[in-house]
Amino acid sequence: MLKTFVVEDDSEQLATLKQIITNHIMINDFDMELTLATGQAQTLLDYMQSHESVEGLYFLDIEYPGQDLNGLSLATKIREADVNAKIVFVSTHSEMAFLTFERRIEPLDFIVKDLGQDTVKAKVETDIRVAYERYTKQGVTSKATFSYSKGGQLFNVPLEQVLFIETGTSRNKLVLHLLDRIVQYNGKISDETVAHPELFRVHKSFLVNPQMLVRIDKQHQLGYFENGETVDIAIRKMHDLVALIKQSDLSVTMD
Repeated sequence: MLKTFVVEDDSEQLATLKQIITNHIMINDFDMELTLATGQAQTLLDYMQSHESVEGLYFLDIEYPGQDLNGLSLATKIREADVNAKIVFVSTHSEMAFLTFERRIEPLDFIVKDLGQDTVKAKVETDIRVAYERYTKQGVTSKATFSYSKGGQLFNVPLEQVLFIETGTSRNKLVLHLLDRIVQYNGKISDETVAHPELFRVHKSFLVNPQMLVRIDKQHQLGYFENGETVDIAIRKMHDLVALIKQSDLSVTMD
């Protein structure tokens, strides 16, 4: 998931940015969230220091009067902690844009507030789409991912977030169970079995990520995940699943 952060000390402008961002994410069903919106630069740094491997889209102002950090200093620290950070400045200080290059911050965009609310909104929405597209492409090349299509858009999520897939109640509907949410999309479980060989078909209705199993109950033919969800395991699939777990040296309890 691509996390989005806003640091804007003007309360009205902060509220406007929050609304633009949350609405655009929701309308497009992006795998994103507005994680933090604050008027304090230090609050964002505190978050990043307490959360490892943050990959984010950051909307920053240039000046934060009365604070220890300005937008350029904050962006420099963000870039040090998040090498893939997508940084967008939203400011009235257009004359400061050249400093972002001088400091090698490599911003995605520099939006001038004086251009007007409609223009600012359009630019913010464009930056969200560009950042999300780059994030999804980056995910494909940098780590194992699971891909699915919904509403004509391709989504990529880290494989380590996938628990299992089950057939839905409607024809050609699948339900994807992730660590933090459930997604329904069009598809066939047989096609997903071929497209994602890293997953294992334990039942005609279930395709699981063996890496995410925590327990196998052989007697009741069930597989358990850390969040308490379970899947049925067909008798004829149990032997192969156990063999795979042992071969891969996975930490799965068996009883």
